[in-house]
Amino acid sequence: MKLFSRAVRITVLCLAAAFALMTPGHASAETAGKLKVGVYDSAPFAFKNELGRWQGISVNLWIAVAKNNGWDYDFVEVAKEDAVARLAAGDLDVIAAGLPVTAKDELRIDYSQPFFASDWSIALMRKPIPTVSGALARVFFSWQFWTFVGGLLLAFLLMAVIMWRLEVAQNPEYSGPHPAHGIAYGLYWAVAMMTRAGEKSPKSFWGRMIAIAWLSAAFFVSGAFTASVTTVLSVEHLGRKITSERDLPKAYVGAVKGSCEGLLDQMRVRYTSCADERECLLLLQQEKIDAVVAGEPFIKYRAAKDYKGKLDIIPMDFDEVFYALGLRPGSPLTEQVNRQVLGVTSGYAWAEILEHYLKN
Repeated sequence: MKLFSRAVRITVLCLAAAFALMTPGHASAETAGKLKVGVYDSAPFAFKNELGRWQGISVNLWIAVAKNNGWDYDFVEVAKEDAVARLAAGDLDVIAAGLPVTAKDELRIDYSQPFFASDWSIALMRKPIPTVSGALARVFFSWQFWTFVGGLLLAFLLMAVIMWRLEVAQNPEYSGPHPAHGIAYGLYWAVAMMTRAGEKSPKSFWGRMIAIAWLSAAFFVSGAFTASVTTVLSVEHLGRKITSERDLPKAYVGAVKGSCEGLLDQMRVRYTSCADERECLLLLQQEKIDAVVAGEPFIKYRAAKDYKGKLDIIPMDFDEVFYALGLRPGSPLTEQVNRQVLGVTSGYAWAEILEHYLKN
C-alpha cells in the first residue's frame, strides 16, 4: 500500500511539472521553439530589400531584442488588415511592423514600450518659386486682371457721360462742337479724380455731389485693386495654397485607408482613400489631389526613396502617434521585450538606424 501511495504521488508530481512547463505562462517553454513574428509592408518600419529580406525600424529593433534574449524566430508575412486579429488569436507571437498604439487594439493585444513617436504630416509637391517678373506677367495675362480692368473702364465711361450731361450747360470745358468732346473731358476728369491727380471742380450742384461720391469710391476701388494684385503675387510667391492643417478643408487630399480618415472626417476635409503611401503620392504627382496626409515616418521614407527634393513636408499640430511591437495578450515575453526595447533605443546605434531610414 505504501509503495502504491508513493507511486501515485510521484506520478502526480511529474504530471504537474509537465503541465507547468506546457503552460503559456512559462517563458522558457514559449521560447524553446521558434517564435512567429508577423511582418507586413509598412516602410520604413518593415519592408523587403532587394534580396527579399525583411528590414526596417521595427524589424531591426526586433532582431536586436531577439538576439539579446537568445530567441529563435521566423518572419511570417501577413496582410496588414489581418495582423492584429491573428496576433490576438495566437497565430503569431509578435508583430514587428508599422504598428500604431491605439485604444481599440489595446483591448485585444499587448504592446511593448513605444519606440517611436511622430506627428501626422502633410506632403505637398515642391514647386519652384517664381520670379517677381514672372509673377507679374502671369497677373497681367490673367482673365481676372482684364475683367477688373474692363469693369473699371466701363465705370470711367459711365461717369464721363454722367458728368457731361450735368456740366455741359454750366462748364465750358464740357461744351464743344460735338458731344464726344465733352465726354472725352469727362473721361479725363474721372481718371484724374480716381488717381487723385487733381482737376477742376464741377460747376453744377449735382455734379459736385457726384464728384464727392466718385472720389469716395476711388479710395475703395484703388485699395481693392492693390489688395488683389498683392494677394495674387503672394500666392504666386508661395507657390501653394496649403501652409498648415487649417488649410486642409479647402483642399482635396489623399489618405491611406484605415489611417487618419477619422481625423479628416472630423476636420470636414474632402479626401480619397489609397491602398498605401505610394498610391497617394502618385496621385499627388499626377496633380489629381492637392496633398497627402499620412504618418510622418512613412512620408519621410517615401520622400527620401522616391521623391528626393520633390516634396515639402508640413507637420500637423495634433496628438503624436506612438509605434510599438505587438505581443500576444498575456505574453510571457512582454517583460523581457520591454527591457530590451528600452536598452536598444537608448543607444547611439538606434539614432543611426532612424537616420538611415528617415533621412530626407
